[in-house]
Amino acid sequence: MDPVSNSLTSLLDRLLGLSVWIEITTDDCTYYYGPFASEREAETHKSHYIADLEAEGVKRIEAQVKKMRQPQSLTVARTPSRVGS
Repeated sequence: MDPVSNSLTSLLDRLLGLSVWIEITTDDCTYYYGPFASEREAETHKSHYIADLEAEGVKRIEAQVKKMRQPQSLTVARTPSRVGS
C-alpha cells in the first residue's frame, strides 16, 4: 500500500471508525490483514495471505473482506474447548 493510501485509510478509520479488512479464519486462529483503501484492493491481496497459510499446512481456511473497526489484535488464537472439565 502506498503512503497516500495508508494515510487516507488511517484517516477514514479514525473519522468513521470503519475501514476494509481481510478476516481469515482457520481451525486455530483468526487473522486480520489491513486496513485497505477499498474492498477491491483487499480482494487483490487476499489470495496471497491464503497461499501463505496453505504453505504452512493449514487445511481449513475461510476468508472474507469486510468493513469493520480496527481489530484489537491482528491474530486471535482459539484454545480448544475442554470436554468433561
